[in-house]
Amino acid sequence: MTGTTRRRGVVVAGLVVALAAGAGTWALIDLQGAETAAADAHHRPRHATAVVTKGDLTDARVFAGTLGYGAPTGVPGAASGTLTWLPKPGQVIHRDEVLYAVDERGVRAMTGTVPLWRTLERGRKGADVRQLNENLQALGYDVATDDAFGPRTERAVRKWQKDRGLTVTGTVTADDVAFVDGDVRVASVTGRLGQPAGGDVIEVTSTRQVVTATVSQRDAERLAVGTAVEVRVNGTGDPMPGEVTDVRPSTAEGAESKVDVSITFAAGDRQLPAAAAAQIDAKGTTEHDVLSVPVAALVAGPGGSTAVDVVRRDGTTKRVAVRPGFSAAGRIAVTGDVHEGDEVVVPG
Repeated sequence: MTGTTRRRGVVVAGLVVALAAGAGTWALIDLQGAETAAADAHHRPRHATAVVTKGDLTDARVFAGTLGYGAPTGVPGAASGTLTWLPKPGQVIHRDEVLYAVDERGVRAMTGTVPLWRTLERGRKGADVRQLNENLQALGYDVATDDAFGPRTERAVRKWQKDRGLTVTGTVTADDVAFVDGDVRVASVTGRLGQPAGGDVIEVTSTRQVVTATVSQRDAERLAVGTAVEVRVNGTGDPMPGEVTDVRPSTAEGAESKVDVSITFAAGDRQLPAAAAAQIDAKGTTEHDVLSVPVAALVAGPGGSTAVDVVRRDGTTKRVAVRPGFSAAGRIAVTGDVHEGDEVVVPG
């Protein structure tokens, strides 16, 4: 190797060493900067925060309910004799079908809310006679739907009895029919075959499923008859529109100060179980286009005032006085020097 070549090698090696040393210096400076930034971040206060939002606030409540067929009502065994046939729980009984049998004679269902409290015969007048006429007409018999048991009603009764294989008397007694509130579903059987008919022999409900809930008197104001709600049945998908149709004092043990609420709903073609847990979504008042923060973000200020801690860009906070307003769903409307998109501290 010549002298010139050796000198070039020494120069190149020196540059490499210098560059390497320089790179090490830069790496050291970068590392020190990162440590300083980490230290600053460590000493900067950390906050759980939420965003100030602008929009509608709706005071909604969710109540626990139960899917079923409503409260059962008893069908008294008013016919005289021995029980010889009883339906099974879950069986649906329509107009003119047998509710139960005494001495092998079927007592048939007729639609009506007035119980059969007397023998219906020619010359009678009243709401119970009107019910009988309406049923006979619905079954296709020639009869006026008034409250008089006249010759047309008597002829219709005789024809109905003959068509059903009953003894033709032209009169209607508790041995023949029992008035029930429309088509019914057998909830339970309380009578026993071979025993005399007496007391309630079966308990029935509507054939339409409802959601029921037991709520306080105060909450009942939110669930007044006619109130539109949404119903969710566990495991059956999206909520369904519903309406409160009945509110009455609760009959549950220990619930003297509460009420039972019944809600009908539109299930469409959805298949629902016979019974299940359900939820009732009841909406109340709505405030439109308001700024709101979580209720937990409010802090007490001097003199009974209220404030929020707004997070600045550098991570510090500024206490800002606000005036709280309508609250719903865990948030509260506020007015003051806060803006949509601001972050506020939510104490843990």
